[in-house]
Amino acid sequence: MDDDRTARARLRDAAIEIIANGGSDSLTARGVAERAGLSAGLIRHHFGSMGDLLTACDEHIARTIKRLKTDGIRGSASFDALSVIRQSNHPHLLGYLAMRVSEDSPVLDRLIDLIVDDATVYLADGVEQGIFTPTAQPRRRAVMLTIFTLGALALHRHLERLLDVDLRAVDAHSDRRFIGYLRAQMDVLAGVVTPDAASRYRSLLDDLEEQS
Repeated sequence: MDDDRTARARLRDAAIEIIANGGSDSLTARGVAERAGLSAGLIRHHFGSMGDLLTACDEHIARTIKRLKTDGIRGSASFDALSVIRQSNHPHLLGYLAMRVSEDSPVLDRLIDLIVDDATVYLADGVEQGIFTPTAQPRRRAVMLTIFTLGALALHRHLERLLDVDLRAVDAHSDRRFIGYLRAQMDVLAGVVTPDAASRYRSLLDDLEEQS
């Protein structure tokens, strides 16, 4: 039984890595088997089909992100709806989402709903703390900020080309170029943040830039 669970996990993790690097179109039974170091026949044995394997990958990513949220990693005034993932340093999560977020998947739809729910909560907390400006439509604002973030992730290639920052990198937050990305976010979304909080946030970015 343990051997079955191990083989299933190896195949799933191999598929996640392939998708993170090349998208779901690059997923083949032979490629998964070779990366996992197992027989391609085990994919049918453990998952039934490549479509079922893809669903299993979506479910694993969703479970992992939900667990990270439960562990208490929260969003912040950076508007980064994916901070829960970025702070985890978990390999392939951001790359996988970058490749899958624009494709049809009921599992990922529910995950994005969860991210919106989380953003709604921490934005409301920020309003109470005087960080964010009040709004009559808090959930709609959370939806838009989440879509902006996911859109940037889905268009990571162009963001890297134009701003020289790779949002898929687990260590992006420690890169000086990521600080530039946060500054650009602040310029675009400054109306969401109170003037005092914006000033403090820019000072924090200055300190981080000096330290990096």
